[in-house]
Amino acid sequence: MSDEAPRTGGPEELSERLSGAEPKVRELAAARLGDLLIGACRGGLDTSPIVRPLVEALAREADSVVQEEIAHSLGHLVEYGTVPESIVEPLRECMPRLCPEAAAHVTDVLEAARWEA
Repeated sequence: MSDEAPRTGGPEELSERLSGAEPKVRELAAARLGDLLIGACRGGLDTSPIVRPLVEALAREADSVVQEEIAHSLGHLVEYGTVPESIVEPLRECMPRLCPEAAAHVTDVLEAARWEA
């Protein structure tokens, strides 16, 4: 028997889970990617392997709870002043179909991008 902790998955594995069939799986993957995003921001690391899958998932996500979790995770970019210009247009395009809670987070991200530009 191994004493290793269970694997929580790296960005690639978690990104794949964002396409999972079960909303709870997608929600948890988005939350975990948010945790990884905080670490990448704090460490000054490249955030694109985390941000890109989140934005792509938000564009296709229909479940409001999952939308809110994805958008909340992207909101960490605002805290660290690291909103990439490349996500602005995709986020604008998906705004009309987002639930109010997700739209509020995305609005904050878009506002921060405007001030950073």
